[in-house]
Amino acid sequence: MSMGTAEQRYRQLEQTRQSYLDRARDCAELTIPSLIPPDVHNETSDLYTPFQGIGARGVNNLASKLSLALMPPNSPFFRFMVEPYTLKDIAQDEAARTQIEQQLGEYERAVMSEIETSGDRVAVHEALKHLIVGGNVLLQVGPEKTRVIHLDSYVVSRAPNGEVLEIVTVEHVSPNALDKATAANITGKLEGDEKTVEVYTHIERKNEFFNVYQEVKGSVVTGSKGKYKKANMPFLPLRFSRIDGEDYGRGFVEELLGDLRSLEGLTQAIVEGAAAAAKVIFMVNPNGTTRMRTIAQAENTAIIEGNKNDVSVLQMDKFNDFRVAYQAMQGIEERLSQQFMLQSSVQRNGERVTAEEIRYLAGELEDTLSGIYSIL
Repeated sequence: MSMGTAEQRYRQLEQTRQSYLDRARDCAELTIPSLIPPDVHNETSDLYTPFQGIGARGVNNLASKLSLALMPPNSPFFRFMVEPYTLKDIAQDEAARTQIEQQLGEYERAVMSEIETSGDRVAVHEALKHLIVGGNVLLQVGPEKTRVIHLDSYVVSRAPNGEVLEIVTVEHVSPNALDKATAANITGKLEGDEKTVEVYTHIERKNEFFNVYQEVKGSVVTGSKGKYKKANMPFLPLRFSRIDGEDYGRGFVEELLGDLRSLEGLTQAIVEGAAAAAKVIFMVNPNGTTRMRTIAQAENTAIIEGNKNDVSVLQMDKFNDFRVAYQAMQGIEERLSQQFMLQSSVQRNGERVTAEEIRYLAGELEDTLSGIYSIL
């Protein structure tokens, strides 16, 4: 049983989360920095720009493949079926069986239509990118849409077997967006011209139920208390990989962080070296007959007086060194491309995707990512 306010519980649990969040930020820096920005980041801050783009390409490609396999367009990714024993009873009445199958098909299409119009596919795609990079994300499945809550905005506590025991989220909202009763309770607690306040949502398991309430400045938000059955809990803390005894998961990019760092360093060296090598500098012998001003002012195809031996071009004798670095970089790119499935394409160009193509893609994801498709 948790003690204290929701904010105090959040501060206690975020100490365990910190190491996972730091690793997630390191992974995001070399892939998509805006996905999990640094702690002090705000809308006016500049994010780090990687020298290589294979990390971002790989994350987007892998997220797209997972999204396509999990929620294929133009076809339902689930089926409504009659329980086998019930089906056996009605099998003798062919008309009844046909009618039931038609109605179930209509329900499937209705659910797919709801998914397409609610934007759930967009939320799932964003969540997949967070799972690939940071290894953790929280989904809040609402009646109208699904929210994606990033790792830096929630904490979670699990039992040793992985079951969720407690979740605390934090979000910043304007005081004007609060209901009148809650706004009245926190009026004396606002500091100066505070534009936003932190709203904490505390979810705690009690036997087979989850108790939920929201809190602002230590005061419970009016009407926010609720209870959900375990099977109907709308807060889903997802993990890319499951490790027994740990509250959080590890991301796919973390496994490739060594290659990404090596590629980043080599790419930076080659890019900066190529920029230096591309700079053209003419040197003129000060004791020669050719004048520097004549060279500087001469137009293209101009005819001037001078001695070619007086003029030379500064060059970098680093070709072999660059070639070694480039070959090492190519080897790392090849490994990363295979891991991110950038060289794999099982879907033909067309508007419709067949069920066989989806099954093939799911199998390939299962083989490449060691069971992550099954977990998701």
